[in-house]
Amino acid sequence: MSAGMLLFCSIGSISATTITLDENGHGTNGTTPLAFNPSGTNPVVPFQTPVLVYTLPFTGVAGNVLLIEPESGIPGDVLQFNGDGTVIFYSKIDSDSALAERFSPPIFPFPVHNSVSLTESVSAGTDGAFYTPTPGQPGYDSSAPTYHFISDIITAVPEPGSISLLALGGAALLLGALKRRTS
Repeated sequence: MSAGMLLFCSIGSISATTITLDENGHGTNGTTPLAFNPSGTNPVVPFQTPVLVYTLPFTGVAGNVLLIEPESGIPGDVLQFNGDGTVIFYSKIDSDSALAERFSPPIFPFPVHNSVSLTESVSAGTDGAFYTPTPGQPGYDSSAPTYHFISDIITAVPEPGSISLLALGGAALLLGALKRRTS
């Protein structure tokens, strides 16, 4: 194999990493956990603390990513990329008591033109969004990461009809066993 062919094969096998960030400090860089601080200080707006701060493996472009809730059309979560290798996850207060839930919304120190809005979608039991920034957008790095932001983990609750059918089936089995035992 020639040196040129080897170079082509090596470059062709490079793939971008997916960085997953959720509102409870379970961030990963592919399969490696990301460092986080649930009581961190906002490096851009120091009086807005405590906040959930993740440490990225690169600097990243400063700006905000707003996760829009499809039901209301308003942001439920905000990811604030600080341009210093950190990202803050803010989440609206709801019933799951996540680490990112704060009593005040984030203060936006970055220009409006450096904000991106994504509509959350529900898939595989979570609310969230995938995001691949382009040059200049919040979180961009030359390594071309894709972000997976996870907002809420939805707990599946069986419908009452399913529970009733399960109970009815169990009762039938129990009655059948009792009938065999008495005869």
